[in-house]
This record gives sequence, structure tokens and C-alpha cells, in this order.
Amino acid sequence: MFCPSCGKQNKETAVFCEFCGKAMPQKTTPLPIVQPVTQANLNPKKAAAPKPRLSYNAKRGIITGVLLVGLVLVVLLIYYPSIFPWNW
Repeated sequence: MFCPSCGKQNKETAVFCEFCGKAMPQKTTPLPIVQPVTQANLNPKKAAAPKPRLSYNAKRGIITGVLLVGLVLVVLLIYYPSIFPWNW
């Protein structure tokens, strides 16, 4: 690499000219283009991971709750038919 000030040849890795001491121009490398993180850039296996299934006790609790609500509605319909907006 030649010094732009004195014109003498220096090493390619020189920061300053060995003869006149002026700063040598440095080669700049372009910065890599960084893509923003989006759903498409993520690992598709992690994004499409299956949801964990409900346990047996969770399923049993949901079914029990639905049955209790149904039973309460039937009891209310039998003993208090006037609270429902329709007539039988």
C-alpha cells in the first residue's frame, strides 16, 4: 500500500506510514445486512410446537363442572319455571 502523503510503499497492515508518520487510509469492509427478527426467521419447529394436552384430572374437572351446571339448570327449571323467559 502506498502512502497518500509521501508516496512510499508500506505494509498492507500499516496504520501509519513508516517514513512520514501520516495516517494510512484503512480499508473498510461493508457491514453485513442484518434482517429483523420475524416469525418467518424463527425456527419453524419451535413455532409449530404442539400444545400440551390436558391431564386426566383437568378433563375430569371440566366434565364435572359442565354436568353440575346442567343439573342446576334442570333443578331450577323444575322448581322455578317462572325465572325462564319461555313458557312451557
